[in-house]
Formats: sequence, structure tokens, C-alpha cells
Amino acid sequence: MEYDGKRITIENCIFDTGSATTAIDMELVDFNYHKPAFIRRLCGFGGGTQEVICQKTDRFLIDNAELEDVEIEFGDIQSGFGISGFVGNDILSRFSFSVDFFKQNIRMIPN
Repeated sequence: MEYDGKRITIENCIFDTGSATTAIDMELVDFNYHKPAFIRRLCGFGGGTQEVICQKTDRFLIDNAELEDVEIEFGDIQSGFGISGFVGNDILSRFSFSVDFFKQNIRMIPN
């Protein structure tokens, strides 16, 4: 991902087909509080909630695809879920997927 002019690699993320949006742990970026943003409440499985700050990234790179002006939610993802972030349907819906269970491979094809 490219955020505020800096390229950042986010590891330990999951594909979350049950999430409408994409979220990254705020501690992984040098968060820019001066950039336009808004607050949204995430409602998770089991009734948990969390407020996150939504901002657009410069670029979001996934597999070999580059997406521009992607809105990302930044919050406390690591402590609550044990992951660095999750990619939701706002990004996943831009791809078709091929899953090979035998080879343990997921292929993403941009739509």
C-alpha cells in the first residue's frame, strides 16, 4: 500500500468475504491526522464494535494489481483479531478468483 507518499508492506492480512470494507492496523502506518478522514463504526461477528478512521490511500497494491484512491479503515486490528488487517469486499469484488486446493494456490484476476 502507498499511504501519504510512503510505500508500506502489510503482512499477516486475511481475505474477509464477510466484510464490506478493508481495514489495516493503525500502528503499521505513520498515520496522518491532517489528511481528510471520517469515523465509522465496525460491527463484527459476535456483536463486537470498534470505531475506525477512514482515509483514502494513494495506492493499494494486491497481487499484481494496482488500485488507486482506495478507502481504508484504520483502527486497532492487531490486538482485537491477532492480524495486521483484512481485505474486504470493497477490494475483493474487483477480482475473480481461482482456488486450487491441491496446490494450495489462490489466483486473482482483475475484473
